[in-house]
Amino acid sequence: MLKKLRLKFILISMASILFVLFLTIGSINIANYASIENSSNDILTEIIKEGTDDIGPVPGGGDNDPGHINLRQEHYFIVSINNDGTVNKINNRHMFILSEEECKDLALKVYSNELSGGKYNDLRYRKETKSDGLTYVGFLDLKERFDSFNNFLLLSSTISIGAFVIISCLIFFASKIAFKSSEEAYKKQKRFITNASHELKTPLTIISADIDLLEMDHGKNEWSESIKDQVKRLTDMTNNLVTLSKLEEEDASRFPLADFSINEVANKAIDAFKNNFKKENIKFGHNITGNLTMYGNKYLIDELIYIFLDNSLKYTGGEIKSSYFVISKNNKGKIEFRFSNTLSKDYEIDPDQILERFYRSPSTKKEGSGIGLSVAEEIVTLHKGKIKVDKSNNSITFIITFN
Repeated sequence: MLKKLRLKFILISMASILFVLFLTIGSINIANYASIENSSNDILTEIIKEGTDDIGPVPGGGDNDPGHINLRQEHYFIVSINNDGTVNKINNRHMFILSEEECKDLALKVYSNELSGGKYNDLRYRKETKSDGLTYVGFLDLKERFDSFNNFLLLSSTISIGAFVIISCLIFFASKIAFKSSEEAYKKQKRFITNASHELKTPLTIISADIDLLEMDHGKNEWSESIKDQVKRLTDMTNNLVTLSKLEEEDASRFPLADFSINEVANKAIDAFKNNFKKENIKFGHNITGNLTMYGNKYLIDELIYIFLDNSLKYTGGEIKSSYFVISKNNKGKIEFRFSNTLSKDYEIDPDQILERFYRSPSTKKEGSGIGLSVAEEIVTLHKGKIKVDKSNNSITFIITFN
């Protein structure tokens, strides 16, 4: 249990750190990219404004002026086109990667709408018709900016991955130290439960034997029956505690797995409970589809069926009390157990908490420890299965699927 808790802590911590790193680095790079695109729009606006004339910096504006755009530092070209689609003039003195013909060809493609969207590889472009009747098409080369952006993206990603690996290692070793005291306390707790359970078995066995002797001498009465019921309850609870403790140790050697007949195990449990359901006036139905086998621990699956049938026997209610147990293969070929029973109208239950240890319905008057279903959940987990709880109207269904 503590191993799972520690693993969960490590995974949540790592996921949180990864999310923060991804959000931080992602935000910085997205902002960087947006800045490139926004500045390209401003520069293209200035290029179209200046037209095909090679005009220098704005008079009175220095290179340190925040609003100043020095086109002589940019790689661009601009073409003016007549109404008939012929090139009027071209300024490509600041473009070094394309020839004059290539510049003209790209400008004419934009003019004829063969290119749209404002982007062409690392180039950004804009088209505008001015009052002189000419259409101006300006192109800006952003390759250097994008190379710088990609280098920063690679560097920031590499640093983030390195930081994530280092922090993850620190979390792993720190969690080992942090959980050490809890692990020792948990081991002592499990040892106490196991020892106490074994110590309780002896006096319970003696009490049970003494009651049998008293009944032989003086006959049965309500007091002897009450004592026997309480002895059985304590015995079941101690057995469940021992089983739960063993299951939580995650030692597979304690519960060896093998192929076995589900029909054989289920039919024995059904035969053991039939008369009990009949005594409680519960309509009990069951069905096992075909001859089914599974790979697992025969003792634990028997315990699992016993727990749910016993649970159904205790808590079935309603005007027409009924309980149903089905074992079949679902449409994915997986073994599926279904335990269903009706409930009293005033019976309150939380499907999300029912499998939690020591959970008891606030409206129940039945005796119990609230451990049984926790044991069942651990058995299902050991077999890599899943439990789904479905409560609708005045009935509840436990659906157990084994992989």
